[in-house]
Amino acid sequence: MFGSGGQGFLHFSVFGVPVSLDWSFLLVPLMAMSAGWQSALIWTGVVFVSVLLHELGHALAMKVFGFEPRVSLYALGGLTFWPENANPSVKQSFVVSGAGPAVSISLGLISLLLRFIAPDHSRAIELLEQSIWVNLFWGVINLLPLMPLDGGNMLDTGATIITGTPRPRWVGLVSILCGVGVAAGAFKFGQPFLGLLGVFAVMRGWTRWSDKRPDFDATIRQATELGWSGKRAEAEQLLSMLETAALDDAQRSRVREAIAWVRIAGGDVPGAEAIVRRMPAGWQVSPELRARLLAANDDVEGVIATLLPEVTNGQLAVTAAPLLASALVATSRFAELEAVASLMLANAKAREDGAGRVAADLTARLFRAGQPEACLRLCEFLWKKFHKGEDAFNAACSLVKLNRAEEAMVWLSDAVKAGMPELKKALLGDEDVAPLRSRPEFQSLVERAQ
Repeated sequence: MFGSGGQGFLHFSVFGVPVSLDWSFLLVPLMAMSAGWQSALIWTGVVFVSVLLHELGHALAMKVFGFEPRVSLYALGGLTFWPENANPSVKQSFVVSGAGPAVSISLGLISLLLRFIAPDHSRAIELLEQSIWVNLFWGVINLLPLMPLDGGNMLDTGATIITGTPRPRWVGLVSILCGVGVAAGAFKFGQPFLGLLGVFAVMRGWTRWSDKRPDFDATIRQATELGWSGKRAEAEQLLSMLETAALDDAQRSRVREAIAWVRIAGGDVPGAEAIVRRMPAGWQVSPELRARLLAANDDVEGVIATLLPEVTNGQLAVTAAPLLASALVATSRFAELEAVASLMLANAKAREDGAGRVAADLTARLFRAGQPEACLRLCEFLWKKFHKGEDAFNAACSLVKLNRAEEAMVWLSDAVKAGMPELKKALLGDEDVAPLRSRPEFQSLVERAQ
């Protein structure tokens, strides 16, 4: 399961994910003390590892999408928390919801396999059977369409993905019906905890069913995705209904800004400007949207004046960086362009994520703009952070432009060691390294690249 906050008394980190242990987790060994201290120790270890791995499944999925999660473990399970102000897409939320149960069920199946081949040792068998129970059984239960379990979250986001709009009443009804079935079956077969889970699912389902207000965040995300996928009419219809349901100027302004983005996605800049003019008095649209409209009117200086302060305060959106970069190149303001690239690089978690790709692109822009020294500094930064062959190769190209051939050969050697796509082709065909091909050691690099 995942949420939006968390605290604990013991703190540590796994794979870069902060984890906290809640005081209530100390109740876990007490649940098994009647079977002896050894059984209680096994039970506590199994629960701790199983719940931790389940939550890490959620957390690492979040990290793949560029978020910085944190995890809290408590007596009856765990929570993985989105960072503050996170705004994941519906598809990202669906994947994150499913990642935890996938880890649990995989661990349960491994435990089941080991149970058949494990030595005839009572404690080993006890450990594996506990792991099967905690991971396989509860992993499957967690996939049931009950709010707020992972299965309920997957139902919620899945319904939005399939139908193109949030379906809180559908999700609420399914959770109510399934919760009644689970509660009835659980109490019949003497599983009170599972029964309480069913009752809780009925209560949460009723809340979703009876809440007639649209989910503003989810609906805006969905409409924006529709707009950028070419379904402008559907997106605007959805947002128009949302604007009608807005409770105040703040919500109304958010919807209108989303409509402006949908129109920009469809190439309708005048339509976007018209909706911005309808904003309530005193409401400022986002800097990126203002900059997009200024760029459409060829106001390069306006783009820079709007977005450059976002670099200073560290808030420049990844999607706005290329727009600012184009304006800076057009005005030959290369120092500021290097600062933008450095900000993106500092925020990048992987070279393949949005910020990493933008940083690499801006580095290449500096090279093409005749700024090899700035390009070299960024390539060195990229290399230290991600150790990718492409960045070592680009550093070598910059050094060739600076007439520093010996250093360039060292960087080419690093590129060969790290590897990169079509490296041999680049060595033999890229004109930026052509001055190095006459050097005796260059042929050795080509052979090693094979």
